Amino acid sequence: MLVAAVVALVLGLAVAVLRSGDDRADAFVTRSGAELRVGREPFRFVGFNLYDAAASDSYSCSPATRLDDDGLDAAMRAIHDSGGTVVRFWAYQTYTAGGTDWSGVDRVLRAARAHDLRVMPVLEDGPGNCSTGESGVPLSEAAGGTWYSAGYRVPLGNAATSYRDYAARIAAHYRDDPTIVAWSLVNEAETTERDSDDVSVLVGFARDVAGVVHDADPHHLVTLGSQSNGAPGASGADFAAVYGLPGMDLAEAHDWGRYGSDTEAMPGSTSEGGLPSVDECQARNAQIACAFVLARDLGKPLVIGEAGIATSEEMSQAQRAENFRLKATAAFEAGASGYLVWQLNEADTDGYAIIVGGKDPTFGVLRKTADRWSSGA
Repeated sequence: MLVAAVVALVLGLAVAVLRSGDDRADAFVTRSGAELRVGREPFRFVGFNLYDAAASDSYSCSPATRLDDDGLDAAMRAIHDSGGTVVRFWAYQTYTAGGTDWSGVDRVLRAARAHDLRVMPVLEDGPGNCSTGESGVPLSEAAGGTWYSAGYRVPLGNAATSYRDYAARIAAHYRDDPTIVAWSLVNEAETTERDSDDVSVLVGFARDVAGVVHDADPHHLVTLGSQSNGAPGASGADFAAVYGLPGMDLAEAHDWGRYGSDTEAMPGSTSEGGLPSVDECQARNAQIACAFVLARDLGKPLVIGEAGIATSEEMSQAQRAENFRLKATAAFEAGASGYLVWQLNEADTDGYAIIVGGKDPTFGVLRKTADRWSSGA
């Protein structure tokens, strides 16, 4: 009888754990002050960008980056095995036929769930790639340079509908799916356009579109998706204006050498290695350290949506992995809620890819980072 009682107790505990895990997987990611949560537990994560994950027979950004079902499964498994819990990918109009064919995005969500991952879909591309406009022409130059103030209300290029209407459509379609962490409105939204009050037009854009998305989908969080690392329109005082909006649930920054450094752990930090003050972070070209300072001042979670380092003759895979370790450690010590590496792929077209099935030491670095910092499993 004693053995039977012990067995029953063990089985009961196992069922409780399984149910707890299931409940967690079925729960939406929410925000409590400057912290992301799932249920009552903190949610911190690492992961990868897998930008072309939603590619299909209908559309792919590049033949070299398109994954078949087995390739997508292998990529998701690699993310999970390296401690990742979040995947960021493109969900532009090109991937969904303007919101009339969800099969590509559905495939990503199924593959993510199969490997206990969550996703961050991005709805448009600031640099103008993989989208409906002229390739390589950034949104800041589209519609005569007024896309963020007016052009987003009408179709871009060969788009079936306006960006504003598309954002409402995709948000409404997936409003009940807890696999989604947050909607990222525009990958690397940036512009020098300012309104009559000398405020970045990204403020009005973010206010309007976040409202549209929240009206269509009351369950998911929203972020703008900016680099916030010296890029114009959402750095320094502009960062505070954008992410201080009530509709901006979390802040986002990207760590790239273009505006920062491939080797510095925290670009923009003080000479002693600390974070600058809020007053020192008002410059409109403030680097990524100021994103942490200002997000903390706003009481908002901050996610590093992209951290990209290219290999080269001067940058080996081992050195890149060590730089990622230093950067991710500095980010979490400064209060980051998430850190996503750019980018996982089957082919390396530009030096940035971490190859699925390869032996890149970045996988091991991410695993150790997850073991120390992540609470997203």
